[in-house]
Amino acid sequence: MKKKLWIGIAVVSIIVLMISISVYQQVLAKGPTVKTTDLKQEEISSLLMIPGNIKLESEQIIYPSPEKGEIKELLVKEGQQVKKGTVLAKLENAQLELESEQNKIAIQSAYLKIDRIKEQMDVLEDKEKTLRKQVGKKEAKKQIKPESDQLEMDRKLAELDLKQALLQKDLLKKRQDDLEITSTMDGVVLTAKKNIPSSGQGTSIEPLIHIGKLKEMTASGLLSEYDTLKVQKGQKVVLRSDAVPGQQWDGEITNIAYLPQQEQPGINGGSQAVQYPVTVKILGDIKGLKPGFQVIMEIETEQKKAAVLPVNAVYDDGEEPYVFLLKDRKAQKTMVKTGITSGSKIEILKGITEKDKVILEGAEKMKDGMEVSTQ
Repeated sequence: MKKKLWIGIAVVSIIVLMISISVYQQVLAKGPTVKTTDLKQEEISSLLMIPGNIKLESEQIIYPSPEKGEIKELLVKEGQQVKKGTVLAKLENAQLELESEQNKIAIQSAYLKIDRIKEQMDVLEDKEKTLRKQVGKKEAKKQIKPESDQLEMDRKLAELDLKQALLQKDLLKKRQDDLEITSTMDGVVLTAKKNIPSSGQGTSIEPLIHIGKLKEMTASGLLSEYDTLKVQKGQKVVLRSDAVPGQQWDGEITNIAYLPQQEQPGINGGSQAVQYPVTVKILGDIKGLKPGFQVIMEIETEQKKAAVLPVNAVYDDGEEPYVFLLKDRKAQKTMVKTGITSGSKIEILKGITEKDKVILEGAEKMKDGMEVSTQ
């Protein structure tokens, strides 16, 4: 009895296995299920993508100047709004004060010397009048001429000394005016530090005061010599930053440098590719952006109507782009010629027509000639 039972179980298992194999083979015979798409005439634009850095459009950066003087008083603080002409800090310069005092003495001395010479000339004039009565006008003038000439020479020299001292006074006044650091723009104080460490050569690598307009920013990047031919002022730009995922900002090209950036020596003494600085003004809301952010600038260089496919329908194994067409329930590998890529679309220049059905989903598992089924 048990033997018959085991035989029955074995027979049933074999039948189930054969049915399963049959169903599996039928599924394989149908091939994978795919979706298709076709060529569509749509607007497409060519995008040039270059890295850039965010900067303030308007800013004033003031570094310590030991040659002008030491900080006596810092009159602003970080976050403070200032107007153009606001006194930001005052300096003190002991050497300049000493020179100013010496200049005052030189001016006073010059005036005293001129006054003394004028007195001597008055005395000499009286002497000449007395001599005229004694020896006559001609002889009197002759006798006092050497003394008169010497006084005239002394007067001219004293006036030159005075003029030089007054010029020195003007120069010192300008240096004294420089002891007051004023704002050259309206803006916000971003940095205000009185004690700044030096670099070791007597100069500072940090600003004493930094003022900027936070609502006005630009992005700067570099264009290759070929890309400069595609880009011009006024072109629209979209900016994105990894620091603020999912957000973008609109911009407009405001300047393309006429001259390239100073070249740096390349590897083994060779020269690097020529690059031209480009400036983009950020338009509208700049929320989320900060100076120093790294961004990718997408510049729209060309717009036209073209035959396009989704980019995930086109493959490239390193030799030539291709797609899989649906032909008689089979996948047919077909070479295509592509143009520009814009976002999720790619231009198709040659290889297929609008009547062709292009396999869209599941094509990554395709092989030329494989049977497929559609949803």
